[in-house]
Amino acid sequence: MRQSIELLTHRGPDNQDFYMDDLAGLVHTRLSLLDLNPRSNQPFWDPSGRYGIIYNGEIYNFSDIKNELQRQGVSFHTSSDTEVLMNALICWGTTVTLHKIEGMYAFAFYDKMEQSFTLVRDPFGIKPLYYADKDGTFVFASEIKGMKPWVKFEPDFFSIASYLGGSGGPAAGFTFFKDIKILPPGTVVSMKKGASPQFHRFFPLSNLWEPSLRRDFQSWGSKKLIDQCEELLAENVKKMLVADAPVGALCSGGLDSSIIMALAAKQHQNLAIFHANVQGKYSELPHAEMLARHLKLDLLKVDVSDQDFIQYLPETLYHYGHPFTYHLNSTPFFLVSRLVRQHNVKAILSGEGADECFYGYPWHLLNIKTWCKEFLTHPFRGMQSLLHRQQNSAFLPSLNPGCSLLNRLENEYEEYDICNSLTAKTGKNINRNDFITFQMLGYHLRTLLHRNDALGMAFGIEARFPFLGTNLVHFAVNMPYSFKVRFSFSGRNPNHLFFVDKWILRQVAARHIPAALSKRNKQGFTSSAAWRTVIDSSYFQDSWVQQTLGLSQDALACFFEQSPNSLKLKLLHLDIWARIFLFSENPGTMAQTIIPYYHMLPE
Repeated sequence: MRQSIELLTHRGPDNQDFYMDDLAGLVHTRLSLLDLNPRSNQPFWDPSGRYGIIYNGEIYNFSDIKNELQRQGVSFHTSSDTEVLMNALICWGTTVTLHKIEGMYAFAFYDKMEQSFTLVRDPFGIKPLYYADKDGTFVFASEIKGMKPWVKFEPDFFSIASYLGGSGGPAAGFTFFKDIKILPPGTVVSMKKGASPQFHRFFPLSNLWEPSLRRDFQSWGSKKLIDQCEELLAENVKKMLVADAPVGALCSGGLDSSIIMALAAKQHQNLAIFHANVQGKYSELPHAEMLARHLKLDLLKVDVSDQDFIQYLPETLYHYGHPFTYHLNSTPFFLVSRLVRQHNVKAILSGEGADECFYGYPWHLLNIKTWCKEFLTHPFRGMQSLLHRQQNSAFLPSLNPGCSLLNRLENEYEEYDICNSLTAKTGKNINRNDFITFQMLGYHLRTLLHRNDALGMAFGIEARFPFLGTNLVHFAVNMPYSFKVRFSFSGRNPNHLFFVDKWILRQVAARHIPAALSKRNKQGFTSSAAWRTVIDSSYFQDSWVQQTLGLSQDALACFFEQSPNSLKLKLLHLDIWARIFLFSENPGTMAQTIIPYYHMLPE
């Protein structure tokens, strides 16, 4: 128990405790944000001592739930949402409670008398929950490293092969570790002594689809929809600012975080805002400073150099838990999280989820330049491409048989299942432009949320996401495409000329931030460092990667001569992962052994 506590203390630096009996053991490391008093430490028990809970997250409507329970005669001894969640589960049961609560959470609820456990993960997978069910023992944790005293760490070669073949890494289901899995979002696990665990999906994404609401939105008109979008977002920001500890915000200088900060600054005096300045031509510092001046706030920043991408690679990977080449901006995120902790802020607001809900990724829109070249070269193919992107074209899930089977169809089966569910609701195939929102709320969003949680909690920082309040996601999913993307001759993005993405968000933003920010094109958390990385093949001599793949020195040299840099970087990440998790090397000192083999070309 104590070893698990040590491995997870970074997630909960404020208190660590455990409980053990003949059936179960519970470990909790607390990051205290509501009711900082020790009376709310966990494992948390009801007065009778029958029910216990360990819980990670926030219930944003806990005050409403508490009032409802008090009207039913329930008394409370703390001001925490933990006690509210536990009493809701005792009084109403799991099904009713999950229907009522709004928030991000992963929790385990223990009934000593019934000798039963209930594990739950929130609808979008904001909070992590890993588990291993083997040889009659069920182990779970918020990070895989916390399971090390109880589960042997062995590589899952299917996940590794899938990753090397093109996937970004598993985000639900299987992991890079044999026998360790990720509980999918919106899932309940029910366990009782002597019986096998039962898994139930209480919130499939298809629950969000409401055709009647969509028809209503069609008749609303632009102003009413913009007002509603602003109201829902402001409501979520207000809920997520509630804490008994300092709350700040991440400031990228982009549209999404700028809206969040502008709304938060109206409700929170002297909001602390943080920025990772990735030095070089992709620096967003001027835009972040512009917003800070507009809101009259001090911008706290950390400069991220090329050297930092090498120096902090092992530590970032240690907290990320597996190779992060899918999100190469993870190192700046790691460093800005450290900055947040240095200023004693415990929770930050983030703009994550806006692109997924409101069509913010440029590759989903027609690239006019590319299309014109395609049309001039292959007119028929060009017309097919154009027609395929029209709103009334049906979406059909596709399969990459080799890579898909290796990752156990994590992404593809989810899309297939959602398509079937939505078709059953409407009696017809969902069209492509509507489905993309569901698609992006799946795998891609899970990877972003994992990055935010793992690298924020590396320093005991909780990330909160106003765009992922269920009310706003429900609104966005059912919103007509024409309010997300608009044809406009003033569209300035060279990647999709004449189209304005996230149109409705830009209208909301125009009410609160300068036009230079509300009209700004999406850049992402961009860095050229990964593209300029050069890795010497001699690093891999006698390495775990070389031995595992069975490559001779000549074969390794051949690979490095002919392979793209992206694949070489994947191998480097994979080898560092093995050194840390399979062979227990210290990530804090590992950089010194990597630096001689690793450098970057000038920008």
